[in-house]
Amino acid sequence: MRTLLLITISAFLLVSCGDKRPKQANVSLPNFKTTPYFYVQLKGTLAGKNITMELTKANPAMYRGYYMYDDIGEPIVIWGNQDQNKMLVLYESTEEKEERFFTGILDSAGVYKGKWRGKGTTYDYTLHPDMKEATPLSVYYGEDSLKLLAGHPNSPVAVATNAIIWPAAGEDEATAAFIRNTVTGNPVLDNPVRYLRRDIDSFLITYKTTESDLDTTQEIPATASWSADADMRVVYNQYPYLCVESFSYEYTGGAHGNYGSIYKVLDLNKKKVLTTDDLFKPGYKEALPALLEKAYRKLFSVGEETALKDMLLVDSIPVNDNFFITGKGIGFCYTPYEIGPYAMGQITLFLPFTALKGYLK
Repeated sequence: MRTLLLITISAFLLVSCGDKRPKQANVSLPNFKTTPYFYVQLKGTLAGKNITMELTKANPAMYRGYYMYDDIGEPIVIWGNQDQNKMLVLYESTEEKEERFFTGILDSAGVYKGKWRGKGTTYDYTLHPDMKEATPLSVYYGEDSLKLLAGHPNSPVAVATNAIIWPAAGEDEATAAFIRNTVTGNPVLDNPVRYLRRDIDSFLITYKTTESDLDTTQEIPATASWSADADMRVVYNQYPYLCVESFSYEYTGGAHGNYGSIYKVLDLNKKKVLTTDDLFKPGYKEALPALLEKAYRKLFSVGEETALKDMLLVDSIPVNDNFFITGKGIGFCYTPYEIGPYAMGQITLFLPFTALKGYLK
């Protein structure tokens, strides 16, 4: 088993912003050229509109996160890496027929400057780190692998990677403990290295138990190699709210892997993970499916003449507790098979606050 690679970077400066926020010790910005893993909130303009980007580098070669137009507040997924010219290229998944992406230089101070391409045009942008109203976070990463058949030259292999966010140094202990407990699900697990090690080892140990079931008399099938990838991303970060996504993918043989995102909305002031009951008035579970259906039809260009059951696995789209919030609305996420077939992928439906008037507490 390879040695587990673990690096942590405390990601930021936080300036106390108002009496509601506990005072923080100032943390210097990292050098974004030399720091291998980090989280940063960037702000600037694109096409004359203010945008906010939540960018995480929690993998040796991959950057992931979200950005949103501040006046709309709907998160747009971004992912990418540095090209051969050291330009950071971040793609977004908004149009199937057209690539839209950022291409620029992320300098050592965290300034991300370049050109955005899409909609048949190009816009310049300059984004700056801005953590004045955000909660600083650290990033931990781990990976390991295991051969199923020790000593076999063609042994199948399991590879597991994991990345998590963690409270940054200087965070007040009550808030730090709340974030840690939300990440791990166990207040005893207060060490990120041990937490990552446990998660990765669990997958590899399970893989090792399949050795006795593998038929080695003929060619070893490609499906005998497993993989597990997990990471955490910030969707929205404006005190007292911190919304995080835990994404995971596992392949354990068969036709395809399984994946999905779990979102949690943290109220750092109340030290509470919010539920839909905390946000909506009674009766919302009966009222919101109509709004979710409207959002679905718009997203997938489905006309009213087509019944939902002809496209989905359900007659109506239920409200679930897998949601995120931003300053402009609430999004509900449905993992593959939850409401639609695997081929449809994960479905995320965003409802602006303007459409939710009368239902919010």
